[in-house]
This record gives sequence, structure tokens and C-alpha cells, in this order.
Amino acid sequence: MNDKTKNYVIAILLLLVLGISVGYATIGTNLRIEGTSKINSTSWNVKFSAVNVTDGSVTATEAATLGDTLISYDVTLAKPGDFYEFTATVANTGSINAMLTAAPTISGVSSEQQKYVNYTVTYSDGTTIASGDKLASGSTKDVKVRIEYKTDVEASDLPDSNQTLNLVFGMSYGQDAS
Repeated sequence: MNDKTKNYVIAILLLLVLGISVGYATIGTNLRIEGTSKINSTSWNVKFSAVNVTDGSVTATEAATLGDTLISYDVTLAKPGDFYEFTATVANTGSINAMLTAAPTISGVSSEQQKYVNYTVTYSDGTTIASGDKLASGSTKDVKVRIEYKTDVEASDLPDSNQTLNLVFGMSYGQDAS
């Protein structure tokens, strides 16, 4: 192959590469998506907001004291039939819907004490409190807490000394993702 032919082939190859480059550039496309997003302020605030002792309850040695996430009280149940009961309001004053993330915890009564004491916590209408229960933003639910000295107790089941019960009821709320 002579120099003139080589130059001619090189020129054709350069034109071919240049043509392919220009062709690719014209059919290639860049896509962009632009937008604006706004995130509103939110707040999380699930707490106890009120406590009302039920009529007929024994007089508490320390009445139900309300804290944001804790209610404490001390009572003496002297005889069968005595009870202490109150309704507590759980309020979601935040902007995020809430949901119980686990089954409520109820503790403080031993199996021996269960023979003569009944400790229950339900919603105020008597329904069971369960994991997954929802509490919408801006709403409330009332829970009823009751400790009572049973009346249908066998004499052999009665305590032979004063008993102290350290009662605990817990509700764990998290964000409702549904």
C-alpha cells in the first residue's frame, strides 16, 4: 500500500469516527427531574392527661397522682369487697398518630395474692387493651384501673399478714405507620 492510499484510508477512518461521534451526540439525551419538597413540623406527645377516682373506692393513703407517663397511688384494702378504681385518660396531643407497640404490661400481684385480689386494666368500656390499638392525633382513650379485694374468697385463702402490692401497668406507644 502506498502513502497516498494510506493517507486516504486514514482520512476516511477519521471521518467515520467523527461521524459516529456526532451521530451519538445527537441521539444521546440527558434527563433531569427537578422539584421542591416541604416537610411540615411534627410533634410526638402521648401522655396521661386526667385521672378520676370512681365513687365508692376506698380512700387512698396516697391518691392517684398524675404524671405525663406515670400514675402512682397507694391504697389499703382492709376487707373483702374493698376496691380502688380510677379512670385515666390517655391523650395524643401530638401531630403523629400513635399505636400500642406491644401488649400492655400488668404486674404486681403474685399467684398467691390472686386468690384474694383482682387487678384489672381495660378500656373504660370494658374492652381489652391490645398491641396494635391505635390512638389518632388529637384524640383520647380512657383506661380503667381497678384493684379489689375479692368477696368470694375461701377462709383458707385469706392472707394471714398485711400484704403490700407494687402494682405496675405499662403502655408503650410508637408511631402508627399505617
